Amino acid sequence: MTERYSRSAIEGFGDEQQKRLSEARVFVAGCGGLGSAVLQYLAAAGIGTLMIADHDRVALSNLQRQVLYTTDQIGMPKAECAAARLAAINPEIEIVAHTIAVDGDNFTRLAAEADMVVDCTDSYAVRVMLSEKCKAHGKPFIYASAEEMGGQVALFTPSCGVYYHELFPRVPKQKAAVGVMPPMPGIIGSIEAVETIKYIARIGDTLEGRLLVADMRKLSFRIFDL
Repeated sequence: MTERYSRSAIEGFGDEQQKRLSEARVFVAGCGGLGSAVLQYLAAAGIGTLMIADHDRVALSNLQRQVLYTTDQIGMPKAECAAARLAAINPEIEIVAHTIAVDGDNFTRLAAEADMVVDCTDSYAVRVMLSEKCKAHGKPFIYASAEEMGGQVALFTPSCGVYYHELFPRVPKQKAAVGVMPPMPGIIGSIEAVETIKYIARIGDTLEGRLLVADMRKLSFRIFDL
């Protein structure tokens, strides 16, 4: 294991596991609050290829929680800013950035080569679409959401059978401007990142087929079998 990743050497994680990360191709949909945590940790961990997509631009109201960006980047495309930051964190990995929103028409083109799809969006409709496409293509799909002082994370794979869109077949009405405490996307996104790493490296017990629900008002974590 190289010096860059030397501190990743823990029980059950060594050269073989690091090699799996370096050979992995992960598609991350969304570069907002969740994406800020997920992308930085996956890049630092040495995921070989990070494919990212986000059509949005950095806004002042983003900076309270989207720690990937700075004030002088307001108005700039998030995907481009994220790619530059990730390359600075780890120049050894490949980063493919798309300044468009992922949808049912372009999913195959954007994520065809991905070994895993990570949801960092804030849209139920997009999340359902990602879930449907991942099941159809046999790709692992990790979902997360964060709002107010809570959040959820779940990992769906072909072997566990059920996917997000089958658990929530009806897209709920999108709430308008739901607030979130600044650390929440970081907490939930970090869990999403570690679950991605665990699944790819094949270490530990993952959230495959399970749903984690966090409530920071009560400082509680609950896990439900799906």
